[in-house]
Amino acid sequence: MSSSKKTEYMGLNNWLGTDRPQRIDFVDDNQKIDSTMKSHASNTTLHCTSTEKAKFNNPFTFVSYVGTGTASKTVPIGYVPKMVIVFQKDKPAVEAVSDGTMLNNMSVVAKGSGNTGGAIISDSNVVVYQSGSASNNIKQNLNRQNGQYCIIAFK
Repeated sequence: MSSSKKTEYMGLNNWLGTDRPQRIDFVDDNQKIDSTMKSHASNTTLHCTSTEKAKFNNPFTFVSYVGTGTASKTVPIGYVPKMVIVFQKDKPAVEAVSDGTMLNNMSVVAKGSGNTGGAIISDSNVVVYQSGSASNNIKQNLNRQNGQYCIIAFK
């Protein structure tokens, strides 16, 4: 005989001392538990997918490149980043030049939200810029000939 009482949440057997459990009672309880656990574990609203877990385990990529001196350079990232930080190694973010202009040695770009100048996200690439003349007293300096640069790309 199944139990006289059931648990409130899953309806499992909650035997009293006078009940006489049968094998089928345990089988039924195991099937209820298995079904509930399967439903819970496969619920992607509550749990992360394997793709989401990969983002948590590797939230960013670090890429380095050497500048070519041309007006622009495309640097492949391998995925469409949500945000990138581009900077020149061993240089401050902004540098004053003797002619009164500023060199922009760093850029922060958020996909779909704009940027601080000097770089854009284009599909799975970052396009960096080098300007020969100043615009609003700022020269973009993210592709200087033989310049050493880094990109941190966030997934």
